[in-house]
Amino acid sequence: MKLFITGLLLVLGIQSALSQDNTTRLAWEYYNKNDYAKAAPLFLKIYEENNVSTYLHYYINCLIETRDYETAIKTVKKEIRRTKDVNLNIELGYIYELSGDSKKADECYQEPMTYFPTSAAGIINLGNVYSSFAKYQYAETVFSLGRKLLGNSNEFRMELANVYYAERRFPEMLEEYYNLILTDSKYLPSVQAMIQNAMANDVDQTLLQLTREKTSAFIQKWPGIPTFYEMLIWVLCEEKKFMEAVDQAIAMDRRNQTLPDKVLQIARQSTDAGDSDAALKAYQYLIEKGPTASKPVYNLARVESLLTLSEKMQNSPATQSEQWKRIAGDFRTAITDLGQEPVSGPLYIKLAHIQAFCIQDYAEGLKTIEEALALPGRPPLYRSTCLLEKADILLSSGDPWEASLVYSMVDMENPDNPEGSAARFRKAQLSWFTGNYKWAMSQLDILKGSTSKLNANDALELSILIRENISDTDSTQTTLPKLSKADYLLFRNMNDQALLVFDSIISDTTGSPAIDDCLYKKAHILLDRNNLEQAIAIFSKIIENYRYEYWGHKALYELACIYQDRLNDSAKAISLFEEFIRDFPTSFYFLNARDRLKALKS
Repeated sequence: MKLFITGLLLVLGIQSALSQDNTTRLAWEYYNKNDYAKAAPLFLKIYEENNVSTYLHYYINCLIETRDYETAIKTVKKEIRRTKDVNLNIELGYIYELSGDSKKADECYQEPMTYFPTSAAGIINLGNVYSSFAKYQYAETVFSLGRKLLGNSNEFRMELANVYYAERRFPEMLEEYYNLILTDSKYLPSVQAMIQNAMANDVDQTLLQLTREKTSAFIQKWPGIPTFYEMLIWVLCEEKKFMEAVDQAIAMDRRNQTLPDKVLQIARQSTDAGDSDAALKAYQYLIEKGPTASKPVYNLARVESLLTLSEKMQNSPATQSEQWKRIAGDFRTAITDLGQEPVSGPLYIKLAHIQAFCIQDYAEGLKTIEEALALPGRPPLYRSTCLLEKADILLSSGDPWEASLVYSMVDMENPDNPEGSAARFRKAQLSWFTGNYKWAMSQLDILKGSTSKLNANDALELSILIRENISDTDSTQTTLPKLSKADYLLFRNMNDQALLVFDSIISDTTGSPAIDDCLYKKAHILLDRNNLEQAIAIFSKIIENYRYEYWGHKALYELACIYQDRLNDSAKAISLFEEFIRDFPTSFYFLNARDRLKALKS
């Protein structure tokens, strides 16, 4: 009998829990749909069963949303009597304020001040409750009085700074933050994160300048404290003044001999922001210090310096074959010195790429990539990256069959990650190069739904190019073979030959639908050679004659980027980005254009 009763109670308990779960789920469902009238009684029921204050506050919020202020006021008063929690008067005051009774609202807001807490935790709780109802003046008063009560002027720095941030009182906010890191430097990353968040909501775009001024003031006042020099480096990076940031980081390291990681960090930030000169200066400093200072940092500096320099050379139209041969020698020296250290892995892949695509020595490129594949203890991702590079080299060297096999290997080994998606795109691209247009198009149509945005966009562009130029009635397909040949030449870095093919299509008097495709690709070749005048003329022609064809929006976006990045003509860039945002709100590049426009106007 006892066992039966125990079992019955267990079943009833499970049924009660399930019923409660259903009520909670239904309450949230109504609440999220803004159906507050239906959500309110459910939240009240859950609160009465659980006595969890969160549900009470949601119930009150439902009453406020339905403007049932009378019930809300009665509920909060009842809760104050039951719990003796004077902080609930703030919520009561808020309801009175919404109902239009400002006198009673003020009385309620004042009530907790007459029972002022005596502990730091109690003061923080009271101030935060005021802040949660946007009563920032009360919150400021609480924290200021709390300092006096506890006799510690450094208390509540973060809390007061948050109040000032909410009120957009940035000078006072910074004063609190800087005094906080003056007393305890461990808060520096948190302060930097908070200021960065505030910058995102800085409508007037003044906070960064205020931060710079505050940093300088504290350095002058306390010149021997490293924290504020670190803050200065951070500010310089935010201002995109990476060379100055590198100089400061190097100066700090020379003084303290303890900050090689900081110099390395700034070098990486500079690289990511496209300031290769600043990055290379930082890397060179770390290399000159030698491995005795910090062998891991030294090794990373050697590797990343070469990768950054090769990227800079790749982006420079003036780079000559002899320069590629010299840097290839530097890569080989670094590989020899570092041996099979894990850090050396990327050097093999980049060296193979340089040998194959920049020097056109495919045999050496394949040899180097085989060395990379033979390195022990490398993760699967490294192997996949090496195989993709190997297949690219095979395809560029004129061996599409072997390249296809390697791409297929990467695809099979990576069914659900970006490397597999990249391999599938390369296989479709290979089919395009070799004239299997319809199969390529079918694969590209699948890839347009890829989780990788870059692969999806590349697949979309190639699919459009083929679809717009293929003809079911033209058995000779005169244009497509020319286009695919030119694209293959571009892939192989044989731009002069590609230009000849594009020009032959452009000069075709039969009105080929591929003219805009060829113009766009020709403009990019000219851009890579720093022939800005001709590139701009071609982009402008595309915008004028093919504005609402596929390449029109890209030409407009890239023309704006040229004026911003290459010509430093902010006014022209702003005008073009505004035009782009107005006319192409669904473009893949819309968010980039919006961010660039915001940066230009700041």
